[in-house]
Amino acid sequence: MGYFMGIDLGTSSVKVLLADAEGNAKAIGQVGYEVLTPQIGYAQQRPEEWWDCTKQAVRQALEQSDISPEAIRGIGFSGQMHGMVAVDREGNCVFPAIIHLDQRSQKEKEEIYEAAGSLMEEELLNRPSAGMLICSLLWLKRNHPEAYDQIARVMSPKDYIRYRLTGALCTDPSDAGAALAYSVKNRRWCTELLERLDISPDLFVPVRESAEIIGTVSGWAAGELGLTEGIPVAAGTGDCAAQMIGNGVVEDGIMACNIGTAAQLAVVTQYPVFDKTMCCQTWCHGLPGTWIFQGGALNGGNTLSWLKNKALKDSGPFSRLDAEAARVPAGSEGLLFLPYLAGERTPFNDPQARGIYFGLGMKHEQAHLVRATMEGVLYNLCECRSVFDEMGLAQTKLIASGGAAKGETWKQIQADMLNRPVYTTQTQEEACLGALILAEVGVGVYPDVKAACRQIVKYSPRVTEPIPENVKIYREKQAVFHDLYLSVKNLYPRL
Repeated sequence: MGYFMGIDLGTSSVKVLLADAEGNAKAIGQVGYEVLTPQIGYAQQRPEEWWDCTKQAVRQALEQSDISPEAIRGIGFSGQMHGMVAVDREGNCVFPAIIHLDQRSQKEKEEIYEAAGSLMEEELLNRPSAGMLICSLLWLKRNHPEAYDQIARVMSPKDYIRYRLTGALCTDPSDAGAALAYSVKNRRWCTELLERLDISPDLFVPVRESAEIIGTVSGWAAGELGLTEGIPVAAGTGDCAAQMIGNGVVEDGIMACNIGTAAQLAVVTQYPVFDKTMCCQTWCHGLPGTWIFQGGALNGGNTLSWLKNKALKDSGPFSRLDAEAARVPAGSEGLLFLPYLAGERTPFNDPQARGIYFGLGMKHEQAHLVRATMEGVLYNLCECRSVFDEMGLAQTKLIASGGAAKGETWKQIQADMLNRPVYTTQTQEEACLGALILAEVGVGVYPDVKAACRQIVKYSPRVTEPIPENVKIYREKQAVFHDLYLSVKNLYPRL
């Protein structure tokens, strides 16, 4: 049945998974790159560097696997969401890619919020945030009109790499919705909003379904990457949806807790959900007629990385910290952590928020700091989960993914705080596998994404059950966490 390739363009690296039709990994290539911060609040990258790194990662995977390029039957894509790549009529970038971490468009975010008005409930289903494509595009128009005037098309990061591979300009419903210029409810570009902002709808590329074959590898690109000309390429999807597909989170009511660099708690729904509090987000899934309701927090595993690398100067593996945290009881003996090292978007839309350790006493040591950091990430996600509960969204099964799915203490904290058994899959690279599955559906190996997931995604036999005493402790401490943020939020602007 041949082999398939899934390419995931992340924030810090591009990964390439080469696997057979049953999803068995044969090789994984990975090449990293930096986030450029020329000014405080800026976060940008060079699309040409993405392309160079993608070429290297593809060649790595091919060399590791010793699989002939002629045996590859399809390629799918996943990528970091919200960012903006702007190109001219020749396909050349007119400005560095402004990515999701960027905060320069605060003023434009407020302008779009006012202009959108009722469209947020009727069409967009989300509020604008700095770093989203539409905010970055308006910022470029206001601050660099000479670059803006050169733009022929704008697209999301993974769409640029796929364009370089195939020459086809398009996006998918997941990344289109994340641009916040798209009707997540009705799955079409929101021309009403664009007209209010005096932005031409012609700048936006066509939207194709995620598993749709949108083109083939060009002869030029095949030479650059060491592939064969004519390999079918699927549209792909944003990394949130791709990770969920790679973990089999495609059925109504299945909930995913993904803690990588950032953190997301998400549930699959068969209808577009609008959160009137606008704490959480609704995105299109990588399946037709399916949506993701998500609490997407900026702070996840980055907090533990910060503690390990910058505060503790610890060069050991994360598994050692996970084992250390297990020695501390649930609740970290009164120590709480607000995890807002990167500001926050969900559930508190507060870019000025910062991290706080609260309740430190003489009895606390390094293990307490580690566990409190882990718990702080989950307390924040549980604030999102309360919105799920209030809206009556089904939560039938909890699947953990990302780095936190590898640590036993991390998984136990998730089980206790969310009061659900925690399941994990045997998937190595969730987003890459999700992208690969879309390619398999596109070429007809499987009839649809659900059928592919049932065949490919395998669950670990070990399930982490909640401990009733810990569930009670965390419920009590959750209220303290909530009140702690409310008590300090007005102090952040004074720092």
